[in-house]
Amino acid sequence: MSLTFYYGSGSPFAWKVWLTLEHKGIAHEAKRLSFDKEETRSPEFLKVNPRAQVPAILDDGFALAQSNAICEYLEERYPDKPLMPDRPYARFVNAWADTAVNMAIFPIVIGDLVDRVRPQDKDYVVDSRGKRLGTTDFAGFQANAREKGVAAFRGALEPARRILKEQAFLSGDAPAYPDYILLGSFLWPRTISPLELLDRDDVVHAWRERMLDLFDGMARKAPAAA
Repeated sequence: MSLTFYYGSGSPFAWKVWLTLEHKGIAHEAKRLSFDKEETRSPEFLKVNPRAQVPAILDDGFALAQSNAICEYLEERYPDKPLMPDRPYARFVNAWADTAVNMAIFPIVIGDLVDRVRPQDKDYVVDSRGKRLGTTDFAGFQANAREKGVAAFRGALEPARRILKEQAFLSGDAPAYPDYILLGSFLWPRTISPLELLDRDDVVHAWRERMLDLFDGMARKAPAAA
């Protein structure tokens, strides 16, 4: 039995899958692909995902893409070390992170992302994000967005903040999928931007520090932007 994990960057979606694999202790090979056609449109990868999108996995011949679908599959396929003891709650946190947290992060780090993206990925990122924003002046867009954007992002975290005032993790006494979802949202900007998103006295900051220490400090060891 073998599992290959394909990812393209340190996106929140890639991190969710990676943290799930670590949580469950699933042996795997991680392959980072560039967003250029040579890698994501290679015959090998198109057999895994005809849409040429990452993250994706190939598990003993079974191919699957889309981060949340992958994590739910891994929960069923590898039942040891349960990941989602409350699946409706996990799905809610995933929807909240996608629509509120990640959307609030994107405009305040986009300039840093373009500055730090790997050379082989830069054309793709500039083109795709430029179309999304309607501009390629990413530095100017980021500067304007940060005037109110950091406060808006911190406000979007209030649901997590209220829970973490009462318990150590979003999932209770120990971390599970809801925690990995939100940590993925933080790891994405952490690796591309020096912007500090949290006040040090914020309970979410203390939670993030606990999460960074998991799995022998796996997430903390990921290179952080300086």
